[in-house]
Amino acid sequence: MERIFVFLRRIAFWSLDLLRGSKVRKAYYYVKRHEFLDSNSLELKESQVITSSSLIQHAKNTTIFYKDKGDILEDFPIINKNIIRDNQDDFISSNFDKSKLITMFTSGSTGTPFVCFQNKDKRKRVIAEIIYYSEKVGFKIGKNLINLRTITPKNNKSRLVQWVQNISLQNVGEYDKESIGDIIADIEKKSRYGSMLIGYASVYDALRDYFHKYGTSVANNSNIYGIVSGALMLVDETRESMINAFNCPCVSRYSNQENGIIGQDDVENNCFIINEANYIVEIFDMDKDALLEDGQAGRIVITDLFNKAMPMIRYDTGDIGAITYVERNGVMKRAIVSFGGRKIDSVYDIHGARISPHLISSLLWFFSKSIIQYQFIQVSEYEYEVNLTIDATLSNLDELKDKLLGLVGIDAILNINIVKEIPILSSGKRRYIVNEMVK
Repeated sequence: MERIFVFLRRIAFWSLDLLRGSKVRKAYYYVKRHEFLDSNSLELKESQVITSSSLIQHAKNTTIFYKDKGDILEDFPIINKNIIRDNQDDFISSNFDKSKLITMFTSGSTGTPFVCFQNKDKRKRVIAEIIYYSEKVGFKIGKNLINLRTITPKNNKSRLVQWVQNISLQNVGEYDKESIGDIIADIEKKSRYGSMLIGYASVYDALRDYFHKYGTSVANNSNIYGIVSGALMLVDETRESMINAFNCPCVSRYSNQENGIIGQDDVENNCFIINEANYIVEIFDMDKDALLEDGQAGRIVITDLFNKAMPMIRYDTGDIGAITYVERNGVMKRAIVSFGGRKIDSVYDIHGARISPHLISSLLWFFSKSIIQYQFIQVSEYEYEVNLTIDATLSNLDELKDKLLGLVGIDAILNINIVKEIPILSSGKRRYIVNEMVK
């Protein structure tokens, strides 16, 4: 019976897409075709020139921010979350009604909560990316997907929607022994007919620690055909633990909420083959807006070729990496290596239970209209500090402190500091979750 439902869901999805102009299917084959093009081929370079030129002219003609910029990519300045946040309406195209755009929220994985917008065609391209890259680990439309994430009112789905899409949301807000045990039990229950896992690397780190203590046999009854990690870099030890526990492929994906899937690894760990169909990736110097040679690590800057609602041209993702070339399917492909983005410490509540970093981000998200940047620091077993860069409208600090105490423990010592800027490390990154305890 389950196989019949999987088949019917697949037929229903592609039939509905056909009635709407086959936009997802066309975007899917667009990504697939570019995957088999050599990164230095004339065809791929011409494709990127055509799409980037179209985006540039659209941005110049319909947005305030880009109206006086040049005609080629090299003429454009580097932008980042703060620039977009401070000038949000200036980035939105006049061709679109803002109220009808798709709102994308990030939980602040770089310490900066962020909101951006996408038009419907861009969103369909993201769906196509997800389908294409998920198929590399065995996924097909209609098959079950278990999403391990912190569930909030903004990302929750009703039971009906979950059933129709065959998606199982698994809340992973807590990382203590009992919660991890419950997560594994739920994975076993939900994967009865075969499922793919997708979740934060930090969740997989917690599962790895659990497997090290209790053995991988606790997951033997799960029926998982593929594992995808996003949001944080997947370390090799965790990847190996997940492969051994669930006996299936495990890949790491470089993606974000504001754009989509920028790249994914396959044979080599954390070597992200770039999605050149939909993005142009450049690497810039840490201290100045100068392009770096291949192999040199610097700021990852991307141009999203298809978001017409809010063009993001030369967008600094806040991550660090270098460009290399790898051979795949008989062609040379550009890939991101030396990925140093979004690495965070583990922090714990006063009872010693690990706290999900995404739970902290989700909590602070409710204050995102006032918080520009944040940094959460565990000073000792019972003491914490939170550094905030804010605008003038944050008046409910007591409410924020109460919510944070509810997370770390009501008897904790918690100090909130208002600062002008979160300090940057020598690597150019800001650490937004820090553990200063003696390990």
